[in-house]
Amino acid sequence: MPRTSEKTARTQDDPTPPAGPADRRSGRAGVVAGLCALAVLAITEPMLAIAWDEGYTLGRERRIRWWLSALADPEGFSRTWDPPAIQLVQPDGPPLKGREPVPTPTAEQVDTRAELFDPQVIAYFWPFAREEPHGHPPFYAILGLAGDLLTPWRDDLGRARLGPMLLASLAAGALFTFLDRRYGRWAAVAGASAMVLQPRLFGHAHYAAYDAPLTALWVLAVLAFATATEDLGRRVPRWPWVAVLGVVIGAAAATKLTGWFLPIPMLAWVAIFRDRRGLLALLAAGPVALATIYAMVPPWWHDPIDGFVRFLASNTGRGETIPIRTLYLGRIYKTPVESLPPDNTLVLTALVTPVGYLGLALVGALRAAVAHRSERFGTLVALHWLFLLALRAMPHVPGHDGVRLFLPAFGMLAILMGVGAAVAVARLGRWGKLVVAAAVVEGAAGVAVMMPVPLSYYSPAVGGLPGATRLGMEPTYYWDAMTPGVLDWLDEHTPPGRKAVATSFPTSFLFLNGSGRLGTPIEPEGVPLSPAEPAWFVVQNRPGSLDWLDRQLIRDAEPAYVGRKLGVPLLWVFPYEAVEAARRSRGNRPIMFQDLR
Repeated sequence: MPRTSEKTARTQDDPTPPAGPADRRSGRAGVVAGLCALAVLAITEPMLAIAWDEGYTLGRERRIRWWLSALADPEGFSRTWDPPAIQLVQPDGPPLKGREPVPTPTAEQVDTRAELFDPQVIAYFWPFAREEPHGHPPFYAILGLAGDLLTPWRDDLGRARLGPMLLASLAAGALFTFLDRRYGRWAAVAGASAMVLQPRLFGHAHYAAYDAPLTALWVLAVLAFATATEDLGRRVPRWPWVAVLGVVIGAAAATKLTGWFLPIPMLAWVAIFRDRRGLLALLAAGPVALATIYAMVPPWWHDPIDGFVRFLASNTGRGETIPIRTLYLGRIYKTPVESLPPDNTLVLTALVTPVGYLGLALVGALRAAVAHRSERFGTLVALHWLFLLALRAMPHVPGHDGVRLFLPAFGMLAILMGVGAAVAVARLGRWGKLVVAAAVVEGAAGVAVMMPVPLSYYSPAVGGLPGATRLGMEPTYYWDAMTPGVLDWLDEHTPPGRKAVATSFPTSFLFLNGSGRLGTPIEPEGVPLSPAEPAWFVVQNRPGSLDWLDRQLIRDAEPAYVGRKLGVPLLWVFPYEAVEAARRSRGNRPIMFQDLR
């Protein structure tokens, strides 16, 4: 870092600031930053629609909650055990390699604690880390149960979202403290704000899903590793921080397959700097991480080797199980059978990152490349960022949902923004501070403008959402455009005894009806759940996944309602009569829900 202060100069010679009042002030400021992040997320949470994957999370958390209730009082639980006919958890797929779907336990199978640990009972109540559609491990769902303890009066969705928001806020506060102690206040403001105010990160940080928790854990792991290894006067790492590193890596691996790759950039950093402390830290953190993983994945308790093999096979064979059509720069790819172009992660990063934040991050990355010997921490972060971009850009890796599947890269980008902000302030003085302030304001403005659909954000550099749509990018993908305003419209305009249907149908919609957030029944087209006659046909503007019927309606029919952002349609509600007319014009071929998978 350029010499601008005693703190900056000290950081280059010995990155470990001496303990003292300044550290305590940084710690207090970090707590304030984390609380501010949590306040912003909590205030805006009710504005965001339930997203696609959240219904599955709610269903899985409900099963864990049942299991914990049974564990507390097996006999009492067994007397009232009557699982609902319709659950938010996806049903098991067809038998795989001789494995039959997991049966629902009977009351006689859950009336003692010993029976609750039976492999078949565990498999039902913990639908994780095995064959699709249950490929992800359960840490994100365990995290969601924090809301049961802290806000038990809220409904399932409100409770489930609290844990991810708390973890995102913890990462923002920890990053603020780390950067403030080593790079200065402006770096801390830039980095911590970018953890919250990058619009795509902001949106995902609310959701009861896996990607934002994995991002927060990745950031915390990098900070823990850096703290454990940064004192150049020590021959061994700081063991308490090594323990923290192990737990965080374990939690990341118990969230998603991607988390298993977290140590790889750290090993590359150890090799580049021949750092003995780093190698010792990783070796010692490994057993802690493994213990954490297995503690958090009950389906592996009875057979850890076979359990891991099933999990690995499930997550590396998604091209056979869940191909998803995706629009990217005007072309539809059936990912992961077809691969997006190799540079897609770089292009997507440029398209969805606010200009100021992106500029600061590039300055931070350049600093790490040019002065990597003195900028050891920046080099560590840059290695993680490049690794995550490369990992998602590999051939036949799932490439749907915009940047969601490499969201941790945006956590690394936030840290690089802090490093870049320190460079800008050191080089440009007050003008550098102006640049940082402008970047923060731009991020906040981007979030404010795009609410309540921040996942549809695109950079002003490409003309925002309208410009990206003209480039051939997907305006939306996560059913996050099914906002409270849309729900209110459906309830106000649906005649009694009628219902709405949709071609793509996450189980999140079942939660809307079950919780009372949507009074109008909504069902998947072709899979009637009630005898009511359809009144409306709901389509989200995800061009890669549109069926012939969707496209014909968009082209020819008059919608009764259009949900727009910045003039771009994100969702249409068509009268069902238009669906029937479109079918007649095509020979009355029925459109089925499964046709659109």
